[in-house]
Amino acid sequence: MSIYGGIHSGCAVAAITWYLAYVGALTRDFYKGLSPNLAEMVLGWMIFALLASVCIFAHPYIRRNYHDFFELVHRIGGWASILLFWLQLIASAYSRTTPTSPMAAILAHTPIFWLLISTTLLIAYPWLRLRLRTVRAELLSPHALRLHFPYGRRRICETIRLSTSPLLETHAFACIPARDSARGFSVVISNAGDWTNRIISNAPDRIWTRGVPTVGMLHVALAFRKIVLVTTGSGIGPCLSIFAGRPDYSARIIWSTRSPIRTYGKAVVGAVLEADADAVIVDTEKDGRPDLVRLAYALYCESGAEAVLVMSNAVVTGLVVGEMKRRGVRAFAPIFDS
Repeated sequence: MSIYGGIHSGCAVAAITWYLAYVGALTRDFYKGLSPNLAEMVLGWMIFALLASVCIFAHPYIRRNYHDFFELVHRIGGWASILLFWLQLIASAYSRTTPTSPMAAILAHTPIFWLLISTTLLIAYPWLRLRLRTVRAELLSPHALRLHFPYGRRRICETIRLSTSPLLETHAFACIPARDSARGFSVVISNAGDWTNRIISNAPDRIWTRGVPTVGMLHVALAFRKIVLVTTGSGIGPCLSIFAGRPDYSARIIWSTRSPIRTYGKAVVGAVLEADADAVIVDTEKDGRPDLVRLAYALYCESGAEAVLVMSNAVVTGLVVGEMKRRGVRAFAPIFDS
C-alpha cells in the first residue's frame, strides 16, 4: 500500500516539475520575442502557483495538523487549475488561428484538448452520483455514532463518501453490510476531528453521499485463509465489514480501545466476539496501552495465520507493520489518511 502512495505523490511532484519547465520555456520565448502570447504565459504561472500550493499543503505535517485547510486547498485549487488549463489552451489555440486553420480544427488536432476533456469528465462523474440519503442515526456514545442506510447492498470492505457540505469536504467510511443478504448497510463514525464531532453531536436524519463506493484496504484479507487483525479505537469500524459480510471467515482479533462497551455498545462488541470468540479486547481505560507488537506476533504464531492486518493511527500502524516485517511476517495496513 505504501508503494501506491509513493507512486501517487511521486507522479504529482514530477508533473509539477515538468510543468515548471514548460512555463519557464514559455517565459523565455516571450522575452526573446519568439512568442507574443502574454496570456498563455501569465496563465501558465497562475496554474503553477495553484499546483505548487496543492503540493505544499499535501505535505504530511500540514495535512495532519491543518487537515480542513488542506482539503479546501486541494479541492478548490484543483478545480481552479482545470479551469485555467482550459483558458490557457484556448489562448494558445487563438494565437495560432488563421483563415485556413480555424480554432476548432487546431483544438481537434491538439492532444491536450482531448486529455482535458477526459480529465474534466472524470472530475464531473462523481458529482453526477451526488445523492441526499435518508439515514437512521444510532448514538452509541458521546464518542461514536452509527448511521444506518436502508437502501442498496454493499460488498465486503466497500467504502462510501459522506458529507454535510459536498462542495467543501467529503469523508470516507467503511460500509458494514446488513446480515443475511438484507438490503441496507451501516457505517460507524468515531470522534476524530471537527466534522465527526459535529455529526455525533447533531445526528442527522439525512446526509449526502457522493461517487461510487470503492474497495478498502482490508479487502486484501480475503487473499488469505486466516489472518490476525490488529486494530485500535474506531479502526474496528472497517473490520466489522468483514465480520458481517463473511461470518465464516477465519480471523483472530486484537482490539485495543477505551471502554469498548461504553464507547461502541454491546452490538459492536458482540459482533467482534461472534467473529472471534477468543478475541483479545483490551480496555485501555482499565489496563493501559498494551504491547501490540508482542500480542500480534504471539497470536500470529499460535493461530497459524498467514498475515497480519493493522487498522490504527499512523504511529501504531508503522510500529506494528515494521516489527512484523522484521520478523518475516506478511503485514498490511492502509497508507496515511487513506
